[in-house]
Parts: sequence; structure tokens; C-alpha cells
Amino acid sequence: MTNVEQLTQRFAKIPRIEETGPQKGFNGKRMTALGLRTRLLHAALCVLGLLPFVLNFVFKVHVSPRLIAVGFGLIVPGGGFMACGGPLTIAAGIYICFWLWKKRGMLIQDFYGSFLGIAGFWLLGALGGLLAGLELLIIPNAPNWIKSGIPILGYCVAIGSAFALFVPYEVKVRKMYREMAAARGERVPTFDAAMVELDAATAAPVRTEPDELDEEQLKAARFLLDSAVNREAGDLTGFDWLRGLAEYRYQLSAFGYGLMILHAKYLPNFTGYLKDAHRFLIQGYSDPRTCGYWAKEAMTGYFSKNPDPVVKANVMLSGWMMPVVAGYHDQYGDDEFEREASIRFQPFKDKPDETYDYNSEGIVKVLHRQLNNREYPYMLIPCEPHVAFPTCNSYGLLGMLMYDRDHGTHYCADFWDELYDNVASEFIEVDGSMALRRQYQYGLRHLPASQLGYNPMADVQNYLHFLPVFPGLARRCYALVRKHEVEIRDGAAHVKKTPWDKMIDMFTFTPNPSLQIATLAMTAAEYGDTEMVEALRKTEKMQLARSLEPDSFKFQNVNSLTGAYLAFSRLCKKGYWSDVILRGMPETAKTGPLLTDCAYPDVFPAMASSGGEDLVLVLYCGTGAGERSIKIERLQPNTGYTVNGGGAFTSDADGAASLTVNIDGRTEVYIKKAG
Repeated sequence: MTNVEQLTQRFAKIPRIEETGPQKGFNGKRMTALGLRTRLLHAALCVLGLLPFVLNFVFKVHVSPRLIAVGFGLIVPGGGFMACGGPLTIAAGIYICFWLWKKRGMLIQDFYGSFLGIAGFWLLGALGGLLAGLELLIIPNAPNWIKSGIPILGYCVAIGSAFALFVPYEVKVRKMYREMAAARGERVPTFDAAMVELDAATAAPVRTEPDELDEEQLKAARFLLDSAVNREAGDLTGFDWLRGLAEYRYQLSAFGYGLMILHAKYLPNFTGYLKDAHRFLIQGYSDPRTCGYWAKEAMTGYFSKNPDPVVKANVMLSGWMMPVVAGYHDQYGDDEFEREASIRFQPFKDKPDETYDYNSEGIVKVLHRQLNNREYPYMLIPCEPHVAFPTCNSYGLLGMLMYDRDHGTHYCADFWDELYDNVASEFIEVDGSMALRRQYQYGLRHLPASQLGYNPMADVQNYLHFLPVFPGLARRCYALVRKHEVEIRDGAAHVKKTPWDKMIDMFTFTPNPSLQIATLAMTAAEYGDTEMVEALRKTEKMQLARSLEPDSFKFQNVNSLTGAYLAFSRLCKKGYWSDVILRGMPETAKTGPLLTDCAYPDVFPAMASSGGEDLVLVLYCGTGAGERSIKIERLQPNTGYTVNGGGAFTSDADGAASLTVNIDGRTEVYIKKAG
């Protein structure tokens, strides 16, 4: 076993639902503590805010109406304006409360991690109290309730707005808790049955010998390669521009994960343009369009002027890219990105000389520092500032496992036990599912408001990517999803709680079920759940329209990121992804002959493997039948070889040979030593 297998197999035991998640209530201890702190802070603001009013009207101590109005602004966003009592100020306060704070402020918090969207609008609303009495100057015949200087109506509106704003949140939170409690009540008694059903559905053995791409897999592989082969650095036209959360960084990684499985499981003895594509993806991370967003988020979220996209938090880049970066050295034995300053992040397009330089180990060390030093409340590294997603962290962990295995280091072992405890207690809900995310500033489910709601299917790919990390926990979570959240009817898969046409793509925020279908399919494929995979293929045909081009893998109205996930689901079979992470390339890929050069898409390998001294190729021609040139390396120098038992050639002094092969449809090429 590799060192990382020994580490992760310690967590192979499947925990029962009662052994994970909050042991009291619905939140883990740390989240509960942060939430209590936030509530106490608001309670203190309410007491402080009401103090001027109480002093003035109960204890008859004269207090300025402006100070009273400012006090109401501490109770509710916009309350300072409302408590001024005039029609214009009340309208302004309501606008601040229910639009600027509730809508825009939450959005700013969500996208940029900046509490200024929430605290800033709240403070603005409080300072509006300084306008108390101003409407006497701008309304010639002001009503008596304004002239009195005691705007009771404004005070009532402020208190009413507080109830209108916060009570619905609390009602929704309680509803969410009831749903989670009901799910727990359903899942706990059926836990053993869920595990038995999963074991039965995934009983087929893991394939160990190299595989051959079938027709559909060839289309999927070509879809991944089309965006990355024969492209100059910086040419990202093969990817969709997904404004907001996704942009290019996630796509580069998703394409990389697919190419890693393609190489390890189907083409281990092929480098050529497959290696070039892998290199191109890594170079793409340095592009300003990929990494430049962090300069703004660091400023708004952490008040930091440092645009370095790796040094602090931002696991949505450093984590997502880590398997692709670590995988390059592992899969090709090439130390290009091991060298100092081999990855030069350029945040600003107009400042090409301002770079932040790393290599593979440098990124691993940054991830290790943050995790090992427990720099964040629930230990996982934030994505958007102050918000941690288990999925983004899982990629970083996978890359670190690959690095440790490839280099014999033990970065992961330093923190793995405590990491498991934090994930199992803070990121697992009471029903046994994994949380989509956690807020580090407030510890509340409704700040930002998008955290409200219960959806155990929100990020089912967690159970794929945590399978090599914490296998027992991941397997448990997938078994529960399979039994309680998805059903197969008439051969097609259906999510029980949400119709496919009502699903939202969280990367594009548009109604589209493709992302949910893709993530569930790639997860089921890794578990070897062929019944679920086949049902999802039928669902896919029912819900998604394929491109009209007969040889294309593309789908209509499906972005390239989701397309990469769908391609991954075609290439992945039981244990493939875990094997890529924990064990790496087959030994013969490191010693046997290699197909190192051929033109794309003229020559498209469907298999490239070796038993040690031979080379087995299955080739297709993407541009029509005919003779094509290929180059073979890592042969024995000055040695005779045969092709398909007939034609002969002799390798040169460097162990290389260039051949011409006639490719017509599926073409086998078997090369072995003569004699």
C-alpha cells in the first residue's frame, strides 16, 4: 500500500448517522458558538438601540430625537431613517432594509465575502437617524406627528420592519430544522438497509487491466481534448466564459480531472498531445482571466491589498488546481512544475511583470499551513472569503494526497485525524448528509440568506471526491442519497423532492438539470453503481438535447464545465478516480514503450498500454482513413521489433522509431521485440 492508502484506510469504517454531525441541536459546537456570538451581538445592539428611547419616554430624561432615531438604526437596517418619522425618511429606511440590505447586501456577502454589504448598509441605515427633524425644513406644512418631534409612526415602522425582516428568517430556519429532523427520523431506522442495498449495487469487481475507449467514450475524450490541444498559452476560446462563481478556474480543473482518468485508465503509454493538453490547462491557471478575480475578493473580503491568489484562503483556485498540478508530475514523470517559479500567477492583464510565483510544492505548503495551523473556525479553508465549501477543500486534499504519494512526503498525515473530526462534526448535518457550506463570520444559517434551505443533493459530488479522502464517511453519505433522495422509475432516475425541470444550475444560476445529472452520474460511476448510471443515461436523454453534429459529445444549453463532468462520468468506472489519486499510474506506464508523437485529431488512440516490453495500441483516425505517422519511444536501443507480427523495424540508438500506419476505423497496432 502507498503511504496515502495507509493514511486514508484508517477512515474506511462506515460511521453510523448517530456517530457524526451535531450531538446536540442542529449545528456543531464551533458553529453554535459563532452563531451565539452573532445573536448576542445583535441583542446587545437592540438593548443599546432602545436605551435612548427608554430614557426619554420611561425615565423622562431628555434625549435628542436624532439619538433616538440612530438607536432604532441599531435594531434593524434602515431603522435610523424610519425613526425620523417623515414620509421620505420612512421610504428611504424601508428601501435600505428590504432592498439594499436584504438583497444587495446579501449578494455582496455571497459573491465577495464582504460583510460590508451587510454591516455597511446597516450602518448607513443607522446614521440616517441624524436626519431627524430635517423634514420640517423640506415639508412646508408638515403634519403634527412630525412637528411634535415624537415620530411614533416612525418608531412603529422601525420595530415592525425588524419583525418583518427577521421573523421570516427564523421561521424558515425552523422549517429547515424540521425537515432535517424528519430526514434523520427516516434515515436512522433504515441505515443498515441502505448500506446493504449499496453493497449489492456495487458488488462488481474493480477492473485492473487497461481499458479501451468505446464509441461514446471516444466522443467524450475528444470533447475534453478539443479545448486544450494545439492551442497557444492564453487561448481559452475552447471554454465558456461563466461569469461569477465559475469563470475559467473550475473548467480548467474539470477538464484536467477527465484527462487524468483518460491517461491513467485508457492511455497510460501515450504522452504526445495528451501531455501537451495537461500542460496547457496548468498554464491557464496563471492567466489574469483565471486568477485575477482574487485581487477584488481579497480587498472586499479581507481588506487585503495582496492579489496573490494562493497565499490566503481561496481554495476555490488553490484547491481545485492541485490535483491537476500534482498529477502532471505523477502521470508523466516530468518535473516542469516542480521547478521554482514554474507557475507564475499574473493577476493583472496590464501588469505582466507583477507575478506571484509558485511551484507544485509551494502550493501544497500553503494548503498545509492553513490546514495544519487550524487557521479557520471549522478548519476547512474558505473559498469565497469567510465561506468554506467541503467540495473545494476536497480537491485540495486530493492533490495533497497525490503529492505525498508521488514524493514520499507526509503533509497530509500532520492534520488528517483532526480534519476528520471537524468534517464529521461541523460539516455533517443531523440527517447524515454533508453540508453544502459553512459561514465563518456569523455561524448563522441565514447570513447570507442563500444558506437557508435543506437539500441533501446540493453537492452530491462530495461523495465522489471524499471517497479517497474519508472512504467510510463518503460511502455512507452516498448510500443515504441513493436510498432516500433518488428513485428509479421506468428505467430513469428521478430526484424525489425536486422535478428535473425545476432544478437550478448553481454555476450559471439558470434553470437547468444538467449539472445535477452530471454530478450524480460521475459519483455513481466511481462507486460502480451501474444501475444508477444507466438510469441517469436515460434521464439525460429525456432532459438534455444532444448536439445535432453526429460525432459531437456536446449538449444543447449545457456549458463546457458541466460538459466536462458528463465526459468524466463516461470515462470513470468503479474505483478509477480513487485509483488515480491513491495509487497513480500503472508501473508499465513508467517502463514500457510509449506512443509519444502523432497528429491531433488525425490519430486518436482508444488504447495505449504495455505489458512491459511490448506496446498495444488501438487507433482511430479523426480525419478519415489513411496512412498516418506515429513515433514510438522508450524501446530498447538498436533493437528489432515487429508490428502486428509482420512488418519489422529497428529502433535507433535512443530507443525511438517513427512508423507509418494505415488507420481505417478501429485499427490495432501491436509492437513487440522480434524473435
